[in-house]
Amino acid sequence: MNLDELKNSMSTLDDVLAQKKDEPINFNTDKCESAQSRVANQYRKVILNCSVLAIVFITMWVSGADENLFPVAMKGFLGIYMAVAAIVYIFLYRFIKRIKITAFTPMQIMKQIASLRLYTLIAEIFLAIVLAIFFTIFLGNLWTLGANTFWLVSGALLVSIIIALIMLPKKIRDFRELTAID
Repeated sequence: MNLDELKNSMSTLDDVLAQKKDEPINFNTDKCESAQSRVANQYRKVILNCSVLAIVFITMWVSGADENLFPVAMKGFLGIYMAVAAIVYIFLYRFIKRIKITAFTPMQIMKQIASLRLYTLIAEIFLAIVLAIFFTIFLGNLWTLGANTFWLVSGALLVSIIIALIMLPKKIRDFRELTAID
């Protein structure tokens, strides 16, 4: 979050806190609900992806397939990690679906959105740290299999990080629009 976004969020919060009876603060419900559906859709996609990958890696872990190329412990770790990630995003999805822009007061909506942002940030930081630890171990093991394999996986990892960084501004915009005011 850059300084301008922080200033806008703080001024919005100041407006909500300084609200008087004759000065209602109205959220732009169309924009807020649109942003809410986009964020919920992102969560649904992540839940689906993580669930499918969890099933694949747990199946590979239980069957013991390709032991030489990909150790069983790493398959188990990835399967459990993906299952936990899916559960975390199910929690976040259910949380965002419970937010009703038109049914609550502006202060309640701001509180719920702030909680959602905090939970999402904590979850994504935790999952990223665990994934970084995994790839540190995994890339070390890949080097023993061959330099080409190591560089191929490292390149794919770099491309995925670049794609995530390109998509980050859209995510930030969607979360900002959850509290768009008329």
